[in-house]
Order: sequence, then C-alpha cells, then structure tokens
Amino acid sequence: MKGISLISPIDAKQLEKETLRIYEICDGCRRCFNLCPSFNTLLDRIDRYEGDVAKLSPDDHHQVVDECYYCKLCFNHCPYTPPHHYQIDFPHLMVAWKKRLAAERGVRWRDRLLIMTDAIGKLGSATASITNGLLRNNVVRRVLQQIVGIHQDRQVLHFSSETFSRWFGRRTKPVLPDPPTRKVALFASCLVNAQVTDVGKATVQVLEKNGVQVVVPEQRCCGMPNFDIGDTQAIQQAARSNVASLYPWVLKGYDVVVPTASCSLMLKREYPELQPDEQTKQVAEKTFDICEYLMKMKKEGQLATDFTMKPGKVAYQMPCHLRDQNIGFKSKELMECAGAKVEVIEQCSGHDGSWSAKVEFFPLSMKIAGKAVRAIEQTSADLVASDCPLAGLQLEQAGATAQRPAKTVRHPIQIVRDAYGISSQG
Repeated sequence: MKGISLISPIDAKQLEKETLRIYEICDGCRRCFNLCPSFNTLLDRIDRYEGDVAKLSPDDHHQVVDECYYCKLCFNHCPYTPPHHYQIDFPHLMVAWKKRLAAERGVRWRDRLLIMTDAIGKLGSATASITNGLLRNNVVRRVLQQIVGIHQDRQVLHFSSETFSRWFGRRTKPVLPDPPTRKVALFASCLVNAQVTDVGKATVQVLEKNGVQVVVPEQRCCGMPNFDIGDTQAIQQAARSNVASLYPWVLKGYDVVVPTASCSLMLKREYPELQPDEQTKQVAEKTFDICEYLMKMKKEGQLATDFTMKPGKVAYQMPCHLRDQNIGFKSKELMECAGAKVEVIEQCSGHDGSWSAKVEFFPLSMKIAGKAVRAIEQTSADLVASDCPLAGLQLEQAGATAQRPAKTVRHPIQIVRDAYGISSQG
C-alpha cells in the first residue's frame, strides 16, 4: 500500500484515498471475482454505482471489511502486489480498515472473547469433560447464540484433558543418533496444545523417527486472531514474546518447525513486517512448515522411507495460509513419498479462526465450504487431509450438512505417521 503502515497511526483521509485507488484497480482487473465475499460485495457495489468507486457509502466499505476473514488468497491472486508499482496489498488494506473501525465503532466483547485463544485453551483443557459436554448441548448452544452471538450450529474442536505440552513433558524420550540428524524448536500453536493434540504428537513422532531432536520452547498464541479486530499492537506483543523465546534456540542451531499453516505464516511473513528487527528476521528465516521441513530433509537424503502402510487415495485441501507461503505442494509431495495418491483441492474452507463462529457469518462460511466439499466428493478419495485443523473441522461439518457421509479430515503429518506404522498412542 502507498502511504499506509499497519504499525503507525492511520490517517483517515489517506486511508480513504488509498482505498479508492485500490478499488479502481480492482474494478479494472476483476481477477478476484468470486474469490471471497469481500470481492463479490465490492464489485457488486461498484457495478451498482456504474463504476464510480467514489459513490461507495460508508456501509458499503464496512461490509467489504467485515466480510474479509484474512485468508490472503487475493494477495497471491493479484498481479499488482509489491514490487509492482501499483503496490496493492488488499489483505493489509482490510486490516488497516479493521483497525480504524475498531477505534470508531469499538470492538464487541464477543469479538474480543473469541480471540483469547490461550485463555480459552487453558480453561477448556482444565475442564475438558464438562466443557465438551456443554458445547454439545443444544440448549446451551442456543443460549450462547442469544447472549454471545456464537452460532448454535457452529461445531467446535473438542478440548483435550491432556495438553500437548503436558504429553511432551511426560512421554518416554526416544534414543536418537548422537549427534542428532537435525535439531528443531517446535512451535506447536495454541490450537494444537489444547485441542488437536494428536497433530502435535504426530509431528514429534515423525521428526524423532527421522533422528531429529525436538524441544518445545515456551510460547503463546501467534497473534493471527488479532487481525480480526485490527489489533496490530497485540500482534507485535505476541511477536516480541515468541521471538524472544525462539531466538536463543535459533542461535544454538535449531530450526523452528510449525505444524499449523496460520502460525507458520505469522512467524515467516507477518512478524518481520510488524516487528522489523534482526532477531525477528533470523527467526523467520529459520521457520518451516512441518511438511516443508521434511521435504527439505528428503532433498538432503535425510528422510526415512521405510513406510509400511500405504495411505491410499487422499483428497488434500491446501489451506489458504499455506498457499500464501509460496512453498509449493510440500504436503502433497510428502504424502506421495509415503505411497499416497494425492489430488489437490485448491478451494478455501471458509472457516477462519473466529469469523465463521459468529452468527452473522456462519451461513456464509458454510456456503464457501460447499465448493471444497463438492470438489472432495468428486475425487472418491479414501482419506481427506488438510494442514489446518479448523479447515478440517469446517469440511467435516459442511460435508455432514450436505447430508453425505462425512470423512474425518486428517493432517498430512498424521497420515505420514500412520504410513510409518507408528502408533498414535506413543
């Protein structure tokens, strides 16, 4: 963007001027038509005003912003991103608007609650059996919808009574080569720690199967949920905290490996932009998605290939935040190494972290997910995979809503762990 910084105070007039400039270019290009709700609304309103973007009303602007769930697909889709002289960064334009609207309209307590992922995870795990039961209760869900604004039909990931970090601390440590093949500082994510703990376990098991020494440094939520309310200061705080924890390990020769796409995107791409210092840069340069990392090991002849079970045919939904990393199809390649036949589904799940939980957006999120579900059905796959557990949840729910047999969606690392013949109970 020209003249707009997410880490500086936003001048309202400059933001409006820059917004109209970008909208003019989007109107002429239209490559992002049908990509997401924001672009459909934007282009519909422009057409309604016969191409005069200056006629867009405040309500029009606000709807475009509110419908953006920061999937970032438009950034890779756009031919005018930096270093092009148009310098279009539509996702960051939306965050700038979210930041402005948060100051002007305030932020609903529901919206603040939904992004408190560390606190929610800690409480949910401590009371897992009770919390999981309540979240399955229709009466409780109707009350939550009325009071909090969380849609009563929004399925949520169950909480684990044993967190990933607790499992990692108590497990029996394997005997590794001395020295180890590689050394990894695992950034597990709050989602893996409290809910999809088996993704974290599978990540550790596969790495250790390949002679990698794994440590789990102290960490907090990566800050991605704060984009929903434009709170870039909170993201900077998360960056400072996580970089301070990870940087000493990087100095010791450890790579940072992340099993969830949104978190690896934050460490790789968002942190250096919002926290431009040398330590953040070095951590970003040493950060890898788990499947990206294992394929890097394969390239260097370090990946074990003694797979004992073939996964079959896999329909693989590639998460938007992994596509934004521009690393290719590493999860697909890794599953193929394990003997799978993989068909890639490049359709957004429409979940986002908290966006689809809100009563006003849930129906729209299900409509978006329907495209991916239909594409998956056409593959007749034995397994469905996604690197994003929330995308997996969304695809499962959308498949069930369509009254078709819904397959459980697995993370590629779980499929690879099973292909090695490693027990999930390890």
